[in-house]
Amino acid sequence: MPGRSIISPTRTALRRFLVRDQRGTFAVFSLFVFLAMLLVAGLAIDLMRHETVRLRMQGVTDRAVLAATSLRQTPSSATPEQILTAYFAAEGLSAQLGDQYSIVDDPEDGRTITVVPTATVPSLFMRLVGIDSFAVATPAAAQEAVGNRTRVELVMVLDVSGSMNGQGKIGAMREAAAQLAATLLADNEDGAMAVTLVPYDTWVLPPAGFLNSFTNITGTGACNDWTVWNIITNTLSLATQRRNCNTAVWAQVSPYHNDATEAVAAINGLVARGTTSIDLGVRWGAMHFDPSIRPAVNDLITNGTVDPIFQGRPFDWSEPDLVRALILLTDGENCCGERTLTALQDLNTIAVCTELKLRGVTIYSVAFQAPPSGALLMQACASSPSHYFNANVNELVSVFEAIGANVQTQALRLTQ
Repeated sequence: MPGRSIISPTRTALRRFLVRDQRGTFAVFSLFVFLAMLLVAGLAIDLMRHETVRLRMQGVTDRAVLAATSLRQTPSSATPEQILTAYFAAEGLSAQLGDQYSIVDDPEDGRTITVVPTATVPSLFMRLVGIDSFAVATPAAAQEAVGNRTRVELVMVLDVSGSMNGQGKIGAMREAAAQLAATLLADNEDGAMAVTLVPYDTWVLPPAGFLNSFTNITGTGACNDWTVWNIITNTLSLATQRRNCNTAVWAQVSPYHNDATEAVAAINGLVARGTTSIDLGVRWGAMHFDPSIRPAVNDLITNGTVDPIFQGRPFDWSEPDLVRALILLTDGENCCGERTLTALQDLNTIAVCTELKLRGVTIYSVAFQAPPSGALLMQACASSPSHYFNANVNELVSVFEAIGANVQTQALRLTQ
């Protein structure tokens, strides 16, 4: 019994020592885990800061290079270098650009611009492991070749309903659209740029004889309405019904303008009348991207309405190096029960816009002092929030200038 009393306290003390030792080991291990977690979290934060700076710089770099590469003259007659540096200055990134760019103009090869802006992002947490900063480089290059530029098919779907008479709206629209057409069609002898005008009110008036090319058409009248709205291909074989409408020549769709003077004259001839059928306007706009209407376009070429340079238009949907863009403008909303219910017209409009976007057509929509319902419809049709504009009379020219600049930028291609 005495021996047991001596051993027992010894065992108890040893057990306590081992427990304390284990607890100490766990504390040290926990410290290492905490430090590792801190480093991983810190790395994630530093990388996120690096990526934020990189994305911002890359966006500015791409936009600046594309804008400066354009061979078309700018309204301000700014040089490519001035355009390039202005983009970076506007974002406070002049130091990152520095002199790290080259601009080469060649009579045969066109213009090539290469830019390699750089920056350094100080680290916050990686200093703990000896990494004081991260380098950022966002190179980009673009080229526009003389005589081999990307082709553009632009359709302007313009509201000429009666409400456009008020507040100087029809005049502002004519001015904005005419300036855009004149800018885009300048130096367009090769037909790389095609501008189609689709005025719409209650109806859309096709060019004379155009409906004769349809193979599934019924009724009488110079205009037409549709049965199917969620299909914008094989147009000439889709079921459609002729309808009676006002046949004033100024209201006719005028496809494939190659000459700025003719396009401007057609735009300046627009007046305001009738109610609003946005669905018909955008459906007729969509038709001019559908290659199945070539027989009708060929007839217009034969009778002298369309320049022969546009033989074979519209291009195949798979055509490379082609920009398809549509401007949809309204100052109102679908109305007023003359054709069908407004809600159905809205659904028709969205169906056509959806199909256009799925086929790669960029839609710029403009709510021109429109009511809330019309503005919401324009937002739904736009290719993205940045392609939607809400403009008043004083802003419309600037809006069309911005759209034109974006279309021209799309016609360029980044090569790096």
